[in-house]
Amino acid sequence: MFRPKLLPIFFTATALVASVGWHTAAEAQAQPAPGPIVNLTDPCPIKAENWRGKAFYEILFMFRQPNGGGIGNYFNSLSNALPAPDDVMDARFRALKADTLRKEFGGDGIFFNGPRRLVANTVTASSWDGCKQRVIGTIPLNLDGTFEVPSFKAFVSGPPVAYKPLVSKRDSRMVFNAGETVYELITPEGAVYTMFSLSLKADPNNTIENLPTLGKRLTLPTGWTFRSRKLDKEMVLTAAADSNPPNTVVLDQLEGNYQYNAGAK
Repeated sequence: MFRPKLLPIFFTATALVASVGWHTAAEAQAQPAPGPIVNLTDPCPIKAENWRGKAFYEILFMFRQPNGGGIGNYFNSLSNALPAPDDVMDARFRALKADTLRKEFGGDGIFFNGPRRLVANTVTASSWDGCKQRVIGTIPLNLDGTFEVPSFKAFVSGPPVAYKPLVSKRDSRMVFNAGETVYELITPEGAVYTMFSLSLKADPNNTIENLPTLGKRLTLPTGWTFRSRKLDKEMVLTAAADSNPPNTVVLDQLEGNYQYNAGAK
């Protein structure tokens, strides 16, 4: 996911504070509140260079819409240095509780997107609010975008709906180096979606090293196909928050994240 539109955002008792590094009340006042946020401003650049296979984390603070859909802001750690090894950070992320975040910061629902690993080599993007970091569970997060889903209830109760295009409003440029293997979903209409990150949420063994077997592990809807291909030259995926039609992404059933790739055949 990654830029926005309008909207909000996102622990429990004392024992949890100690175990995952919660902030005291004084510390919490010293850092920017996650939300609510309306009419996002003060864009700033972020860059995650040579990040393929590296960990990052994302939290979405979702709000129910009158039509039953959902919309929310997402906070992402990509490009931020993490204070501990990947396995430790994965455990801290998994220890976060939606109910406690919602009670403290508001919102109708919380979705934890990850732990994740980047598949692109380098990402440059626009973040917001001057790149002020929100530290949740020792994870430094930036406000990076807005996400829309057709069903709020289905999304926040999880797992997310697979193989359905979803709107992701952001400004980003994702680079895949020549010689890398990319993994793609192709819709029945021939639209190509290229994987830019994978998730360890449903399957902790779904690592970048195991991507060559991904096609055998997916159960695709009728008419969908999966392919992998080695790049003979650099490939770039771009997204613009104000694009029309808007940028879309698709998830597989392991919550791998694929962006529409207009330049692929």
